[in-house]
Amino acid sequence: MKHSHPLLAVVSVGAILLTVAIPRVVGQSDQERTGTGHELQQDCTLYFSFLGKTGAGREESHNEDPFGMGYCAGIVRGVANSANAFHPEIDCRLNDFTFHEAVRAVVRYLDRRPQSLDEQDTVLVLRALQLASICTASAP
Repeated sequence: MKHSHPLLAVVSVGAILLTVAIPRVVGQSDQERTGTGHELQQDCTLYFSFLGKTGAGREESHNEDPFGMGYCAGIVRGVANSANAFHPEIDCRLNDFTFHEAVRAVVRYLDRRPQSLDEQDTVLVLRALQLASICTASAP
């Protein structure tokens, strides 16, 4: 499938703005985020651990990393929305899928492609959503 370089630029800019705009969480480490697949895989896996094992809001879930889980959810939705807004040739249909399915598609994509984890997280999200047919590209 052909990837549009302008789309990747827009998605990357969107992710940078998202990262800068997110307030710092109390207790978050001072380690800088690099926006790679490694971080995304960890954050999105934590998202499922949090929702699946403990349930949102339960006391035993309070020690989990809310920044990472929110980053996962935000980047998946942000990439899909950016593709829809700025690239009419791409149709991301998040309303036709549960958000759980979209995040699961990203985790599955990352788990099956460890060699790609050094790549930019926004690019990986778009590829994962395209592979899962959540986002489709029209013929040129």
